[in-house]
Amino acid sequence: MQEQRIAVAGISELGEGRVTLKDEATSIVRHALMSGDMQPGKIYSANALATQLGVSNSPVREAMMALSEKGLLEVVRNRGFRVVEMTPKDQKEVYDLRLLIEVTAVGRVAEQGVSPAEAARLTELAEAALASAKPESMVDYLEHDQQFHLAIVELLGNTRMTKIIENLRDQSRISGSYHLAERGLLATSAAEHGPILAALIAGDRKLVESLMVEHLSYALP
Repeated sequence: MQEQRIAVAGISELGEGRVTLKDEATSIVRHALMSGDMQPGKIYSANALATQLGVSNSPVREAMMALSEKGLLEVVRNRGFRVVEMTPKDQKEVYDLRLLIEVTAVGRVAEQGVSPAEAARLTELAEAALASAKPESMVDYLEHDQQFHLAIVELLGNTRMTKIIENLRDQSRISGSYHLAERGLLATSAAEHGPILAALIAGDRKLVESLMVEHLSYALP
């Protein structure tokens, strides 16, 4: 079997603070999944990736196992890890769950209120997402977009809910499945963060939930 390779830079400056080899490897593989560098249906070797990164096999395998538990990869016995191929049915199931959980969570944040400090932080995140909304920086945009939306949900203080929403968002984005740049919708998607944030700060639950439903429509197959 010819091993699939990922275009990644090596790991450096690890072991400082709370960052671990597994954390860094997880971040690298996740970015490769979101960007489409790791393609659905293809098998990737943890050993080969560890060699590329210049680290031992163990943290890379642990990272890929963790991502398989989140439904992003699947274990292929004695061969490696296959990128999960999201069918239109899979995408619709994830979308339906996001409507039930993510939209409701954002509505609850509007209802409980947002402090000036929280509003300032969310504004910074929305501006960072808008600044990175360019086809050549698509992966950066997806990361800023993720940070903005998860920062909203985190205000509820429910870590389990935040993890579920994070996982659903990642599943919906495997291999850049939104194709925002190709559809000419990247700038539009980024600009929608402004009205969502305004409704959130205003405490308008009905409006922010309506805006979120429209915003999530990009995830439809």
